[in-house]
Amino acid sequence: MTMPSLRSGRLWLRPVTSADMGRIVSLVGNFQVVRNLGRVPHPYTMADAKWWVNQTAAFQEDGERAVAIDDGTGMIGAVSLGSPGEQASLGYWLGEPYWGSGYMSEAVGTLVDWFFKTSGETEILSSALDENTGSIKVLTKTGFKAAGPKPLFIPSRAKTLPATAFRLQRSDFERRKTAA
Repeated sequence: MTMPSLRSGRLWLRPVTSADMGRIVSLVGNFQVVRNLGRVPHPYTMADAKWWVNQTAAFQEDGERAVAIDDGTGMIGAVSLGSPGEQASLGYWLGEPYWGSGYMSEAVGTLVDWFFKTSGETEILSSALDENTGSIKVLTKTGFKAAGPKPLFIPSRAKTLPATAFRLQRSDFERRKTAA
């Protein structure tokens, strides 16, 4: 699945490029960002960024369905729906200077809308650490519903922490969109 270039109110969701690698290292290299991510090491290096960028759908047809979040100044975060052939699984990160701006809710809503319009998928999964109230707000604001406990191993902290699994059904998302 080719990843789109989408515009929302304030953001451009676009394919990740190799030119983004320096920005990725700078933003994800911040422990405050990576401390909540389930598959990202710390410290985060240029080799890590190169590996991640090269395995995205922008570089491989069956790669991770990820897009860069760009506010017009360059990449400020990313949103992913996992890899094709697997259950759609939403993951995301945003650089700390951009927290509290509503950018992630805007980006997630835009990508989820595109995904449901262009795929036959009926459900997207996600999860969030119980202590990560910002991420939980993004998920619930988009219409995800808690589906039960799902402890997550966090590489940057080298431990498993309490977390919650979330689900979003296409029908629930469409209903919320219509009501808005």
